[in-house]
Amino acid sequence: MLSLNVKRALSVLRNNCVRQLNSQPNGIVKSEEAVVELPPFTEEQRTKILDSINKHSVEQLLNYDITKSRVNKLQNWKARNGPMSQLTDILHVEGFGLKVAIKFFQSLLQPNANHGTGAKTQKTARTAPFITPSIDEQHRQRITCSVGVRIGVTSVSWARLELPGNKYSPCMLTHWQHHEINDKKLHLAELVRRCIYVTHQIPEADCYILENPQMAQATSNPGSIDQQNVNIQKAQITAMLSYAMIARANSNDPKSNIFYLRRFLTARLFNHLVGTERVSSEETILSMMRTHYNMEEQPDHAENSNLCSQVQFPASLRSMYSKAERYQRELLSQAFLLNLAFVRLVLLQDPSSLATVSRSSKKLPTDQEFE
Repeated sequence: MLSLNVKRALSVLRNNCVRQLNSQPNGIVKSEEAVVELPPFTEEQRTKILDSINKHSVEQLLNYDITKSRVNKLQNWKARNGPMSQLTDILHVEGFGLKVAIKFFQSLLQPNANHGTGAKTQKTARTAPFITPSIDEQHRQRITCSVGVRIGVTSVSWARLELPGNKYSPCMLTHWQHHEINDKKLHLAELVRRCIYVTHQIPEADCYILENPQMAQATSNPGSIDQQNVNIQKAQITAMLSYAMIARANSNDPKSNIFYLRRFLTARLFNHLVGTERVSSEETILSMMRTHYNMEEQPDHAENSNLCSQVQFPASLRSMYSKAERYQRELLSQAFLLNLAFVRLVLLQDPSSLATVSRSSKKLPTDQEFE
């Protein structure tokens, strides 16, 4: 009974299809196609658009709202088919749909001094998100001091900077310290005790800056057991110190007081990245210490200079740095530059620093490349 009903249903369906085919000319069912139309342009606008497309060079066309690949395809089409005589001709060029064509035509009609001159239109520099979590403008303006914390497997280093009251004064380095934890794997209880001690040594500030921790990669080589223990201990120290710094925040203020700076950003800003290797930052610190505002006898300057992105080192901290072991100087330098990078890129938004690490610069290496 069921098979009989199925046969009847198929027969009815077949008959309906045959009737529909016979009702169309040549037995073909035609679907309505959407008519592609450009917006109405005046004769003057149409002439201006066609003249610009047919007469401008590749460099001149790039000043308008069009990509380089589409310009090349447009030029190749004109070389094969000759100049465009109608606006709809552009729809025959690969890569040009209706929306792209309208956007391009409208840019050709915009009055701009740079259009047609071959001069590139200056674009606003785009910058990558430097910190996690992000910071709003109101919170940024409230920050007057910050501490950069450099966390290693066996040590923690930190540097505290106070922002100047005006642009004619440099930032002030108020605290600079390095603390050894241990050179071997510690039991968690002992590691907690030592992290609590370090927390009490780190000075108070409006915010605390750490480098974004390296995330474990599923495809990466886990290495030896010793290496795994080293990575675990570093992650434990980072987590405990981060929690301790967050606990210092005002309970009535929901804003974060701890920020993680993007990895390799400090090395890129201060030119300490060669390929995927970080080089010593000690020479950078020494050159900063040689500036006139770090000398005992400061020369008279007739004109004021913008010094807010620079740093003044107190004599006691300069002496401490020079007497430290070489590896300690390197760790102190990394903590200091981590904080200074945050100050320049986030708090002061220094144009030259932003240009150095903008997306137009060389891409930062990935964690796998660094490993």
